[in-house]
Amino acid sequence: MCPRIKDKSVQAVLQAVDIVDVVSGYTSLRKRGATYTGLCPFHQEKTPSFTVSADKGLYYCFGCGEGGDAVRFLERMENLSFSEVIEQLAERYGVPLEYEEGKGADAAGRDREARILLLLEKAATFYERYLWETSNGKAAQEYLRKRGLKEEVCRAFRLGYAPDEWRGLQRRATKEGFSDRELEDAGLVVRQSGHVYDRFRGRLMFPLVDHRGRVVGFGGRTLKDENPKYLNSPEGPLYQKGHLLYGLYQARKAIADADEVIVVEGYTDVLALAQSGTPNVVASMGTALTEAQLALMTRFTKNITFMFDADRAGTDAALRSGDLARNQSLRPMVALLPKGMDPAEVAVAGGRSAVEQVLRDKRSLLRFELEHTLDHSELSTPEGRVQAFERVRQILDRVSSLKEREEEIPVVADRLRLAPESVALLLRGRPERRRPVSPVGINKPPVPARGESALSQRLLSQATAVERDFLVAAVCHPERAAVLLQTLTPEHFADPSNREVFLGVKEAFAVLKSGAKDARAEAMAQLRAQATGDSEAGRLFVRLVLEADRGRYRAAVLEELHLRVQEQYLNRAIRGLRRSLEQGDESVETQQRLFHLERLLQAVRSSLLQLDPEEGLAED
Repeated sequence: MCPRIKDKSVQAVLQAVDIVDVVSGYTSLRKRGATYTGLCPFHQEKTPSFTVSADKGLYYCFGCGEGGDAVRFLERMENLSFSEVIEQLAERYGVPLEYEEGKGADAAGRDREARILLLLEKAATFYERYLWETSNGKAAQEYLRKRGLKEEVCRAFRLGYAPDEWRGLQRRATKEGFSDRELEDAGLVVRQSGHVYDRFRGRLMFPLVDHRGRVVGFGGRTLKDENPKYLNSPEGPLYQKGHLLYGLYQARKAIADADEVIVVEGYTDVLALAQSGTPNVVASMGTALTEAQLALMTRFTKNITFMFDADRAGTDAALRSGDLARNQSLRPMVALLPKGMDPAEVAVAGGRSAVEQVLRDKRSLLRFELEHTLDHSELSTPEGRVQAFERVRQILDRVSSLKEREEEIPVVADRLRLAPESVALLLRGRPERRRPVSPVGINKPPVPARGESALSQRLLSQATAVERDFLVAAVCHPERAAVLLQTLTPEHFADPSNREVFLGVKEAFAVLKSGAKDARAEAMAQLRAQATGDSEAGRLFVRLVLEADRGRYRAAVLEELHLRVQEQYLNRAIRGLRRSLEQGDESVETQQRLFHLERLLQAVRSSLLQLDPEEGLAED
């Protein structure tokens, strides 16, 4: 179980964080008054609509609506959990963390883990410098050149070289205060007959980095004619091969941007594809993926493309991994390489265009499975074709998508020398797979009411915008808004998120009626407490907090929007009452309420007509 960080430590981290410093690592910011602006890192835009407030510790994009604090920002950008972000920020800003007693590793265990991580990081730096700054590293550099890998990509993935000595790393680590026991725990040395010596000697070193950017182990490739060709760190609490994807840390943003991850087999495949302009690539640390590795991918995308070597082992790995991916609701595809070539060879020989051609020709896992089965079946005899059809039927039965199955019928029919109609008829003989039915109201899109058109959907969107504009105008003029909010109810807001925010603002601004000196500061503090960014309402609270100082709306705009919100509500209520009357509700109460609301609507519209159009203009 992961240790729970104490609340006071979380608060200490949040107080130490400089949100401008954090965000600046992802987009360029320019100071503009009391805030900073820049291009939004969450969506493509040409005109900056992204705002960061240093004193409030919040960010908000007025283009896409994404907002929150520094923790939310890193959760979204790095696909990390809350505790992972807190630990990362604590290390960055030098804040010691305390954990709840009895939960997770004890303090001594955490200190030991921190020492091992520091040792592995220093080892990676040592190997890097030995590769690029010593004469002994020239042989490894020459090997990389022959493989077509340039220095830039090698440095990006922190490649290194281990001295061809028995205790090259051990001597350096001892000088820096690390014990042989710590070196052993890190998997960097081997103990034999009471003596220790370096595990990696004369090998090209590939640091194995987790999704948080921490070095947790190494893969070492020999440059000689010796076995094993690749030697990995021993498995332990930090390094578990089945829980890592090589290159994920470097590729995470590219994967999210492309909404696709390309999976290859080897380290050099990752480097070669990244160098050729295909950065959304990771290696499986073996020939078959695990459920833990697939779970890591789902943080970034649901689309996975296998680009394994064009040999039997690669084909078998694609079939096994693809079936596992399908079971985890991923969308697996297979990219076929030229016979006898691996991804690195394609990328180095043909560059980006060759890789793009391979990706253009990719096919669904289902098509790949069917073709592989038919290619290895005896189709020259009727008996062989019958057996092949049974294997095809079993494959199609594992696929829940009727559309995907039907798309493959012409392929199967052609190979089995049958009419497509006959194949469809034979496949239809089995019972359909039933999808689980969601409980009523769960995970279903809203169903329009009878007669509701696309126009009415647009009007609903416009109504939502008016409601939000009113809430924004309210924080620009809190004292006046405190009075106006008392005249409204949650029913005045059609949008659920707007309704939630209305209640929060109304409650926060209630303190303004006291007239106390610090009432406004207290009201804004209550708003900031709700600005989490974890929901649609939370992001709107973030926007309101940042809008409070901008004064974008004049007081006259607040008055007008207050009337517009009432007008929209009255129109909705009147339509509902008229439908009731049309459906046979002739009660006196319904008729009286309809009459009353229509009179109110006339009064609201009369007030709108009396507004000065010049006063009602919003400022930019």
